[in-house]
Amino acid sequence: MSTAIVLAAFGSRHKNAMASLSHIVERVRTAYPDLPVRVAYTSKTIRGHMKKAGEAVDSVPAALDRLRDEGVTHVAIQSLHLIPGTEFHELLGLANERMLSADGFRRVEVGFPLVAGEAGVEAVAEAVLTIAEQGKGENDAVLFMGHGTKHDGNVYYEALHRAFQERDPSVHMGAMEAEPGIDAVIERFQADGVRKAHLLPFLFGAGWHAARDMVGDSETSWKTRLERAGIECEAVLRGAGEYDCLVDIWLSHLHDALKRMDRC
Repeated sequence: MSTAIVLAAFGSRHKNAMASLSHIVERVRTAYPDLPVRVAYTSKTIRGHMKKAGEAVDSVPAALDRLRDEGVTHVAIQSLHLIPGTEFHELLGLANERMLSADGFRRVEVGFPLVAGEAGVEAVAEAVLTIAEQGKGENDAVLFMGHGTKHDGNVYYEALHRAFQERDPSVHMGAMEAEPGIDAVIERFQADGVRKAHLLPFLFGAGWHAARDMVGDSETSWKTRLERAGIECEAVLRGAGEYDCLVDIWLSHLHDALKRMDRC
């Protein structure tokens, strides 16, 4: 039995986003020094941009092909996504395909994304609240910016917002491409009389979305929209993968995936 780990991230070309990936790769290699650890990007668009820039990065299927050629028989694919959306479910399908093919692996397990299931919402909410408390004034609001998705997995952003509110009504979740969006957030803040908000990305890495859509100078950035509504903004540009309390949750999912392989 030869086992390897593949870390499956959406991917980013932004240099600030690399801090998250570097940190979690280091944590995984420290936790499993005897296992090969490979990184793969699930975004075809990001891989295409990186190829044009002369930077090679594998897709998950390509990373699996390499491992199979090296004689690996068991693989744990750890999702580095935030919620179980389209790309996480594609990983599940790929794992099934690679186990059932004639020359496939003996076992492929997929580790859950950061938030998964009701218990996962509670665990992530508790961790995120410790992040929210850092540097927040007594009457300040804290707003986390998630990506959002048309996939049904978007319910996790709404569930996290409810979990935050139950613990601390000053902490909020918003999403760029779904609900709850920035319009709803501004309405909440105005109703609550919020005068200052701390903005943090709820993204794996603090890349282009954080730099452009959260705190950019465009008319549509969250910072611009909030300031026009009379709300002072202070931003913290750190991705989820830079916080050990969140990386610990990803590592627990990876640990579970590796344990499941031991049961076969």
